[in-house]
Amino acid sequence: VRAVNKLVRSIKATPVALRFWPLKGRCRIVGFPDASYKNNGDKSSQRALTIFMAEQRDNASSTHARGSLVEYESHKITQTTMSTTVAELYSLMKCFGTMLFLKGLWADLSAENAEVHIRTDANNLVTTARTTHQPEQTETIHLIQMLRRESNSGGIDDLAHVVSKYCLSYAL
Repeated sequence: VRAVNKLVRSIKATPVALRFWPLKGRCRIVGFPDASYKNNGDKSSQRALTIFMAEQRDNASSTHARGSLVEYESHKITQTTMSTTVAELYSLMKCFGTMLFLKGLWADLSAENAEVHIRTDANNLVTTARTTHQPEQTETIHLIQMLRRESNSGGIDDLAHVVSKYCLSYAL
């Protein structure tokens, strides 16, 4: 245990050189939230996110755009989570809040209003944001209402489903 702790401390203390792609044109902020439900050893849930600054796509069908990782995190969820949906919702809302902070920071630095794009592997959140029916779980009602308001008011410019193997926060 001591040897492992020493290894962890040495890895954390090692400086990391960040490499950023030079981005051309208008930028967008792309976030990938993800969560696991009761997958930890103590049966707690985990949330993770990755956020990138990326170039706009050339056209709607293009999948090629450069981007650089600007934020990532992985934490245990301390709130009560009764399902995978709730864990994914907590992760999405944390990712969205961080993206709004970065959007404001980017606006101050560049005088540019960057679009917010969220890609999640929780397809039920994407479809629920587009519907008007009430969620079954009472603890999700407030968060779902916030998600709907932001996705309909333009706070979230693009909310889409991505397959889990392409969700860039899955590894965290």
